[in-house]
Amino acid sequence: MIKYGVKLVLWKADANGRGQLPVYLCITIRRIRRYIATGIFLKEKDWDARAQAVRASHPLHGQYNPDLQTRQKNVVQYIVERQVAGKDLTADQVKAHFGARANLHNIFDFIDDYIEECRNKKEASTLENYRKHALRLEQFHGSRELTFEEITPEFLRRYEKHLREPAKDGLKPVGNNYIHALWTTLRTFFNAAQKRKIITCYPFDQYENPIYEGPIKEYLSVAELKRVEKFAVKTRDPILRQTAIYFLLGCYTGLRISDWYRFDFKKNIVEGRLRLRAKKNGEWVTMPIMGPLIRVLHLVQEVQLTSDEPVLNRSLKKIAAQLGIFKRLTTHSGRHTFAISICADRGISAETCAELMGITITTCVENYYRVSNLKIDREASKAWKGL
Repeated sequence: MIKYGVKLVLWKADANGRGQLPVYLCITIRRIRRYIATGIFLKEKDWDARAQAVRASHPLHGQYNPDLQTRQKNVVQYIVERQVAGKDLTADQVKAHFGARANLHNIFDFIDDYIEECRNKKEASTLENYRKHALRLEQFHGSRELTFEEITPEFLRRYEKHLREPAKDGLKPVGNNYIHALWTTLRTFFNAAQKRKIITCYPFDQYENPIYEGPIKEYLSVAELKRVEKFAVKTRDPILRQTAIYFLLGCYTGLRISDWYRFDFKKNIVEGRLRLRAKKNGEWVTMPIMGPLIRVLHLVQEVQLTSDEPVLNRSLKKIAAQLGIFKRLTTHSGRHTFAISICADRGISAETCAELMGITITTCVENYYRVSNLKIDREASKAWKGL
């Protein structure tokens, strides 16, 4: 049997920018020592070297100590199992087995690893948002030395206050919905780290998290859609033309913008039906081709979508201004137009609307489908006629 030792130590020669020292697992096998970073940083006064534990005076001792003990136990168990199996083992092999995972307690190291893992699985724009949101967190904290365990409810309180009331001159307060987006991303990282069994902490359950304030869901009426269609046919501006055409495609099909780019007339029109697997959730979208959608599809065959989403959104504002439509249109307004003007106002049930959009009935009702004043007035008038 080989002689080994597994200790928790505070490394006094490597303080971070706030004067905190890192806690390491010290692995000794055949007098060869290797150190595995835990990602936990402490003041020297907060470490009990004899007990190999965080002192009870530290506010996070209840989270840190069980985590450190579990990691120490896992290393010991790994070494014993290898010995029982009659396999040779070195300190370097132990570090290789546990080291990479241990470093992921640093949230910024984890984010880098997570983004790499999600490459080709999530939209490039989503990964870019992850980077931007991580940078916001780093700018607030002042360094990349931050563990998941250090993000406590108190940390979240200070972070939110910093965003709403920035201390530095020249910085503008951040809007509530953007703070909500930052929180959503941060929770995504915590959920992913929990899924990998890297952490057990989750501060959001003990904090009053920012609430998303939904903006007005702009959509076009059928009359306004006709005006956009005339514009699409007559305009000579190539960017405005492709914007109008593909926006109409979204309005008459409910397709997301990610599927506008993927739409292929030869592949997605089958036996008089539109059939397309949505990029975002993988669900099939299928519907009969009738009415104005036939005309729009003819226009789609003539024009290829080449502009990116910011250009399309700016172009939609120009089109709305030229047509006297005083609404803040975005590419996503097409999806709301489909749910309200094409489905709800024309008697299509929420269940059928959800099926046509490739989403659940709950998502459809909560986010898209609603009865407009036009439908209420028309049906109320019909019901009360003659009373």
